[in-house]
Amino acid sequence: MSSMTTKNKRFFIPFVGSEYSTGINGKKVLVLGASFYCLKEDCDFYRECTSYVKKDSSTHNYDCPCKDGDELRNQPTDTPNNRVYSTFIKSLQQLIEIKVDAWERVAFTNYVQFYVPTQNTYECYLSDRDFEAFIETVKELQPDVVVVWGAVINKPIRDSTYVINKREVIDTGGYLWHLEGIPEVNHRITVVNCYHPSSIRYWYQDIDIFMGYLRQALEIE
Repeated sequence: MSSMTTKNKRFFIPFVGSEYSTGINGKKVLVLGASFYCLKEDCDFYRECTSYVKKDSSTHNYDCPCKDGDELRNQPTDTPNNRVYSTFIKSLQQLIEIKVDAWERVAFTNYVQFYVPTQNTYECYLSDRDFEAFIETVKELQPDVVVVWGAVINKPIRDSTYVINKREVIDTGGYLWHLEGIPEVNHRITVVNCYHPSSIRYWYQDIDIFMGYLRQALEIE
């Protein structure tokens, strides 16, 4: 049974922290990762779920043998214990009170809307559907700031007609730009792009620059 409908382009249901509305410095933050992957090649469903021709894992949303009865589309809620997310949270934690869990102040999902067959995310995995799913999530969650991980999924967002100043992308070295005019969203959204936290070397090499732009987006001195 598919969980998709003709109106709903999104498969993965975003994680929304318990204090998302409070946000960071009063701003709601959506963290956008790249993709979820599956390497269980011995699974009967593997080829279908990870096909980057079909690009649809929803057929086995309810019967994945690795999910212990949970739905595949709930994957965003399972991520905080992963090393990659811990790396990101550690940096984010610097911007809020020590006793508050930074992950509870943000929402999170991945851009690609099916399970990919490799740990890395490649452009051939992307489709227009993913961008439409992203817009669907933005409409629902109304973020003030979107943090985009990596140099693959940033392209369709950076090149979209909602970017109000293409020069800003160039002037900031691709770290920061703004979106405006998204239907049902009546405010300007700041996008901050960083290296994917799985790329440890580049993540820490770049961290000061990224955090500077993130502070700017969040209006933190």
